[in-house]
Amino acid sequence: MLTPDGGLDATAVVVRSGRIAYVGDDAHARALAPTGAVEIDLEGRLVTPAFVDAHLHTIQVGQVTDGLDLHGAPDRTAVLDAVAAYVQDSPGRRVVVGQGWDERHWPDPTPPTRAELDRAAPGVAVYLARVDVHSAVVSSALLDRLADVSGLPGFTAAGWLTQDAHHACRGQMDALFTDAERRSAARTALAAAAALGVAAVHELGGPHLGPLADLGRVRDAGVELGVRVVAYWGELADAEGEVLARARAAGAVGLAGDLCVDGSIGSHTAALREPYADHHGAGVRYLDDDAITDHLLACTRSGVQGGFHCIGDDAVAATVSGLRRAAARLGVDAVRAVRHRLEHVEMVDPADLATLAELGVVASVQPAFDAAWGGPGDLYGARLGARATGMNPFGDLHRAGVRLALGTDAPVTPLAGWASVRAAVRHHRPDQRLTLLTALDAATRGAHAAARDEESGLLVAGTRADLAVWDTAGLPDFDADEPAPACLATVGAGRVLHVDGGLLGRLDLCPTPRCPPR
Repeated sequence: MLTPDGGLDATAVVVRSGRIAYVGDDAHARALAPTGAVEIDLEGRLVTPAFVDAHLHTIQVGQVTDGLDLHGAPDRTAVLDAVAAYVQDSPGRRVVVGQGWDERHWPDPTPPTRAELDRAAPGVAVYLARVDVHSAVVSSALLDRLADVSGLPGFTAAGWLTQDAHHACRGQMDALFTDAERRSAARTALAAAAALGVAAVHELGGPHLGPLADLGRVRDAGVELGVRVVAYWGELADAEGEVLARARAAGAVGLAGDLCVDGSIGSHTAALREPYADHHGAGVRYLDDDAITDHLLACTRSGVQGGFHCIGDDAVAATVSGLRRAAARLGVDAVRAVRHRLEHVEMVDPADLATLAELGVVASVQPAFDAAWGGPGDLYGARLGARATGMNPFGDLHRAGVRLALGTDAPVTPLAGWASVRAAVRHHRPDQRLTLLTALDAATRGAHAAARDEESGLLVAGTRADLAVWDTAGLPDFDADEPAPACLATVGAGRVLHVDGGLLGRLDLCPTPRCPPR
């Protein structure tokens, strides 16, 4: 059993009323356990704090799970064939959602066109997001059913949407699904997360992702399944406080998350100081300096977390400058107290690390980005050239004292538990690798702290009983390329959220997500 000091000496844990009552040896655990307690012999298997996914788009994950996963598509024809087969196998389907296509290694890197989608799925609204979900190809039937986006930046008549046109299209797509369908998608995603040892998620919503009501849908699914949901809403604060009031009423704890300062490297929309190595232009800034600063000032004055999506070096620098201006106006202590958070922070200037640490800013990072695109000759190198060597500096952030929280940005990268830790430990640049215990802390305690919860994420008496059981006796050695452990059970606040087959499947535990609290 993993204790806060990284040791595995503890052999027993007592859970009572949803909280950990004791961690230590078997004899004391039996003595402290209440009358009638159920004793479960895990036969020496590893128990850790349950994981937190600090950056998730829950409903979108469920929709892709029920739709088309295009990550393995080798060319445009394969994408179109997948769409045609899906429509044929799903008669009456009104909308097809797919994600994951990546044109970089196709023989012909041209994305599918609107006309091709129309032929593959006549009369069906088709939305196929690129792997980074910052651009998409869409069918005529989809565009016909939404408000006109043809006059917005990023629109092309061929059906490839980027920038504002993509945001507007994606944000309106909720109208194409019923309330029941969106709720079902949320349940699908959270159940899949629980099966990976995840007991809590940070749901990052925003107007370009879906309606404010989605926060309630995800929260309700979390209550039903036992997965803790912390929601953020990515919209600029207004002077009257109406946006914050609406977000709070919907359950948001802050105006942060996917409030985009820029876009993504893959879609050439991340804002850079110098042009891309393989594309004209230097990306897109969606928010100017004044908007960034005003948002941080409003959130700080209201005592809530603010934050942004920022990837390119220009976007990250602009955000850090906004933090400095907010601190100059309101004081370092005031800014530090609310714990603003930045998502991705992929291209941060080394000179800005000290500011992030001083102001108590959380870096919500996605190690799977480096695993997927950070290797020699991969996406970052192709898009950025020599600048790619500075991407995702997890080690530098940690050494500077910046608090880290790990997430997946699913469906951009798959839902994960140990896979996020593994990617952080095996960063392509050895000097940016985290130790196993540091990465595990960022995926548990650090991720809880990103939502201003300083209590959760440790196996100590008095804390929430969020824990996971694994099919191994010790911690994995990712430096030696050991495989990630498989999850046998996930517990959230003392409630069994997931039980795998085999040993635990034969135990006297409720095997469904609707288990009564223990």
